[in-house]
Amino acid sequence: MLNGEKIIMVLVAGEFLLGFLGNGFMVLVNGIDWIKSKKFATVDLILVHLAISRIGLLCTLISISSQLICCLAEFLVNKSQAVDIFWILTHLSSIWSGTSLSVFYFLKIANFSHPLFLWLKWRINQVVHMLQVGPFLIALFINLLLFTKTYNFTFNIENNTKAFPGLQMNGSQYITLQVIVNFLSLLPFTLSLFSFFSLILSLWRHTLQMKLNATESKDSSTEAHVRAMKATFCFLFLFILFNLSSSIAQWSHIIPNKKLAVMFGFPLMVLYPSGHSLILILYNSKLRQAALKMWWQVRCCLKRNK
Repeated sequence: MLNGEKIIMVLVAGEFLLGFLGNGFMVLVNGIDWIKSKKFATVDLILVHLAISRIGLLCTLISISSQLICCLAEFLVNKSQAVDIFWILTHLSSIWSGTSLSVFYFLKIANFSHPLFLWLKWRINQVVHMLQVGPFLIALFINLLLFTKTYNFTFNIENNTKAFPGLQMNGSQYITLQVIVNFLSLLPFTLSLFSFFSLILSLWRHTLQMKLNATESKDSSTEAHVRAMKATFCFLFLFILFNLSSSIAQWSHIIPNKKLAVMFGFPLMVLYPSGHSLILILYNSKLRQAALKMWWQVRCCLKRNK
C-alpha cells in the first residue's frame, strides 16, 4: 500500500472515530438530561434523532469503505441490497433531521411580522415534528421504489453493453434513476437554504432596529442569530461536499483511476456526519458545557495518574 493511501485511510479512521464519539456524546448528554427532567425539549429531540441517524450512516459507510478501497471491482459486481436499503434509510433520516434543525433555528430565532411566519412560529413543535416524519417517509417510499426498479430492470442488449455490473439495467436507465434520487435531496437542501437566508434577513433587520435605538452592544438575539447562521451554513456546506463526493464514488466505474477517485472522495463523505455533529456540540450551550466539563474531568484524572 502506498504512503498516500495509508494517510487517507488514517484520516478516514480518525473521522469515523470523531463521528462516533461526537454523535454518541449528543445522545448520551440528552439522554441523561431526559432521565433527570423526564421531558425532551424539541431541539434535544431533533439532536438525538440526528445523532442516531448519523451513527447508522457511519456504520453503513464503514461497511462499504473497506470494499470500495480494497476490492472495488468485486463490490460493483456483488452489491448488497441490505446495505443499500440501510444507506437509503440512514441517509434520508440524517438529511431531514438536519433540515428540521435548520427550520427550528429559523422559526425560533428569526423575527418577522408576517402572519404565516407567526402561525408557524406558534406551532413550531408540530412543524418540526412533521418535517422529521412526513417528508422523510415520502422520500423513503420513493427511494425504495427506485431501488426496486434498479435491481429489477432487464438489461437491454440491443442498446448498450453491460457497463453497470450487478445492476441489471442499461446506462441511460441508470443515469435517469441517479438524477431522480439526487433531485429528491433538493427539497431539504432548499428548505435549509431558505432558513439560512431568512436568518440573515432577520439579523439585518434586527441590526437596523438596534441602530435606530442607539444600541451598539451585541444582545442575546444577535448572538443567537449568528450561532444559528453558522450552524446552518456548516450543514449546507458539508451537505454539498457529501453529495459531490458521493457522486464521485457512484460514478467511480467510469473514472480511469477508480481507486484514487474513491479514496479522495470518501474522506469528504465521512466529514459530513462527523464534522457537522462536532460543530453542533460547539454551538449548543448545553452540549458545549457538558463537553468542557467532561474534558476537565479527563484532565484531572490524567494529572492524578502521573
